[in-house]
Amino acid sequence: MNSLSISEPETETVTCEQHGAYVAKLTRIPGFVDRPIRSECPACREQRDREEEAHKLAHERRSQEMARAGRLANCRIPPRFADKTLADFVPTSEGARKTKALAERYVAAFGTARGTSLIFCGKPGTGKTHLACAIAHAITEKFSARFCSVLTAIRHVKSAYRKDCEYTEEEAIGDLIAPALLVLDEVGVQVGSEHEKMLLFEIINERYQQCRSTILVSNLTAEEIAEYLGDRVVDRFREDGAIVAFDWSSYRTRRPS
Repeated sequence: MNSLSISEPETETVTCEQHGAYVAKLTRIPGFVDRPIRSECPACREQRDREEEAHKLAHERRSQEMARAGRLANCRIPPRFADKTLADFVPTSEGARKTKALAERYVAAFGTARGTSLIFCGKPGTGKTHLACAIAHAITEKFSARFCSVLTAIRHVKSAYRKDCEYTEEEAIGDLIAPALLVLDEVGVQVGSEHEKMLLFEIINERYQQCRSTILVSNLTAEEIAEYLGDRVVDRFREDGAIVAFDWSSYRTRRPS
């Protein structure tokens, strides 16, 4: 069988209704068409390519925004702190300034470090929960996060013991291990039975084993945290993170001048 021969392109000047005259390439295929195939207007092609790229980028942007909105909703930040950002945290002391800088570095490096974790401890009203929620809010740009109090976390696990519960204890703990970042607030507020402490240790330890980041927030001092959680838990935070003391004045008691 003889192969079809395609002639070398010819050219002619044609007029595009939108962009005016251009030199078109003509391709003739013997036996298939009576008229040559004329190349399209380069300006039209460029315009179409730009529109398709813009449409693609807009679609990707909408998809990313929807995914981010889903991650933010799943984070369950309390309404009081839902709109708090790192920019909103106004340092009133050198310690607060350094802590804000640490939080900014933490967010910038999130996902590159191996499960870096933090303990925010110290006086009430110094911005611990604000800063922890701001970090969670920021990292949901790319990663999953979950905020809850220790009491809520323990209650979620213990609900699995009910006969009518639709999930198991293992699945409940898995819910708290899955997010890239878990913020546990009000550490030490609850009475803290040995069983509850063991559940808390299991959650923290499993997240540590899987290189997932955890932030603990507590009104206890660093020494009280160590006594409450035990050396094994605190050692995990010292190994891949930091214990940060919020020892400046309370924002709540500050009065405008």
